[in-house]
Amino acid sequence: MSVIVLLTGGLTYYLSTTTSAAEIMINGQQIGLARDAAAGQNLVESILKEQGKSFGLVAKTHDIVTYENVRVRPAVYLESVLNEKALEDNLKYYFDGYELEANDSVIAVLPTKEDADKVLKQYQDYYVKPSDENKVTSISFDENISVKKAEVSSNQMETADQAFKVLMDGNITTKDYTVLPNDSWWLIARKNDMLTDEVLAGNPGATKETKLKPGQIIKLVDSTPYITVVSKGTYSGSEAIPFDVVTKTDSSLGYGKTKVLTQGSNGSKLVTYSYVQKNGIDVTKQVLDEKVTQTPVNQVVAKGSGRQPITVAFDSFDVSRGGNSSGIVDRALSLQGTRYVFGGTSRSGFDCSGFTKYVYANAGISLPRTSYAQFASGTPVGKNDLRPGDLVFFTTYSQGASHVGIYIGGGRFVQASNPSSGVEVSSLSDSFYSSRYLGARRY
Repeated sequence: MSVIVLLTGGLTYYLSTTTSAAEIMINGQQIGLARDAAAGQNLVESILKEQGKSFGLVAKTHDIVTYENVRVRPAVYLESVLNEKALEDNLKYYFDGYELEANDSVIAVLPTKEDADKVLKQYQDYYVKPSDENKVTSISFDENISVKKAEVSSNQMETADQAFKVLMDGNITTKDYTVLPNDSWWLIARKNDMLTDEVLAGNPGATKETKLKPGQIIKLVDSTPYITVVSKGTYSGSEAIPFDVVTKTDSSLGYGKTKVLTQGSNGSKLVTYSYVQKNGIDVTKQVLDEKVTQTPVNQVVAKGSGRQPITVAFDSFDVSRGGNSSGIVDRALSLQGTRYVFGGTSRSGFDCSGFTKYVYANAGISLPRTSYAQFASGTPVGKNDLRPGDLVFFTTYSQGASHVGIYIGGGRFVQASNPSSGVEVSSLSDSFYSSRYLGARRY
């Protein structure tokens, strides 16, 4: 009887000096205590929910989490009670995400397949805009696109908005470039198939006026698309038909004086063409039908030069606009090899707009000095309607009509290019110029 009393008294003392708890173990290793097993489970579930909250998911874990009921002294419980931070540090978790791949390379990881599809659709819609005039017949990707389920960590996961930004930014690469003698920001951009503004953007603090020194190392930051949207279709729309200018001799006017006798006005035509575009840029374009809806009216100009009446616009390669036998194109071609000089306007050296101004002046036509002003004052001409002698403009070292040349026919133009090549003949299909073509003007 005395033994039972002793045991009962000892148990009573043990229970009165300890408290019940649940020992939380991860992969067999004790990491702390909770009030009970249910409290421990709630703590684990709370952390998994919190980790996936920003993605609308619940995180998962491969860790084996167990709970064992124990009794411990209150002081020990207080020292060992597990908080969220300690549990989060010891628990390894993951998400079931969806990898968006192009040609087997992961571009972004999204929470759901629906998110991945949404991003692809948003990217397509950015470049392809169907309308009553623009009948899109097919949309596809150049790359092999796939969406695959995968286990990923939280730092790999992105929202749909973040993934779309990744697609729009493209694959950004950075390389060093060592400045050579006679290099300029424009020439460096030209040699690397970039815009001057793009080169400057990779070198914070640099401007177009910043002097470059041979041997100096600068950064070239470039971007190439991860995904290329290919769209095919037909477009129907109205295009202007530029009016021609006819000059007539008027002996009553002084030499070099002109007077508009009849104001010209552009006509219009309804053009339907098929196209193939990549990321919104035409790669092929074929006219299917043209219908003149308004005939242009020639502008008649009296000129006191004493020369024979001529038509400024022409279709053949050899006819001149200015009345000189050499013609605009012949004169331009005769200057091949002339060196490039920034600000140059004479045979000792030209820049691009100085070259066009000089050639046109020899044909009796006065052009504004800068390429921007030349683009602003001429009559717009469609790319399919180019004639020898038209001015063609490009966006090169800065936005807008920053470069100009003279079209010579056959898809070629002559230009004062850069210090390394001077006046030369180039092709409109050259990748550098075709991607930066801005428009054409006729005088």
